[in-house]
Amino acid sequence: MELSKPNPPKKQIKKTNTTPIRVFKATAKTLKSMIQKLDKKSFGRKVRVDDLILKSLSLLEDKHLEEIRDATLSNTDKLEISYQEYCKTHGQISKDEYLGRLLSDQKSAIEGTANETRPESL
Repeated sequence: MELSKPNPPKKQIKKTNTTPIRVFKATAKTLKSMIQKLDKKSFGRKVRVDDLILKSLSLLEDKHLEEIRDATLSNTDKLEISYQEYCKTHGQISKDEYLGRLLSDQKSAIEGTANETRPESL
C-alpha cells in the first residue's frame, strides 16, 4: 500500500497596500515623537506616519531636492562635475592640467589675500 501525503494547504498571500521602508533609528524616533504630538487631541482618528510623510513631501520644493542631491556628492564627484563643465566651456584638457590650473588659481588667490592683509612697510 502506498501512503500518499496529503497536499499541504496553500498559503494565502495577504494583499496589502503598504511597503516597509528602512530609515535610521534617529529618523524613526523623530517621526514617532511628531506623531505623538499630533495625536494629542480629543477627537478624530490617530495620525499615521503616512499622513505626516505625505504632507511633508508635498511641501518640498525643487531647491530642497537640489540641496539633498548636492549633499550626497563627495568631493571627488564635485571635482569631476567641475572638470566636465570646464571642458565644455574652455575645450578639452587633461584632468592633470585642470588640477594644475585649479591649484595655480588657488595659490594666486591665497597670495593675493595675504598681501592685502599685510601692513605696508614705510
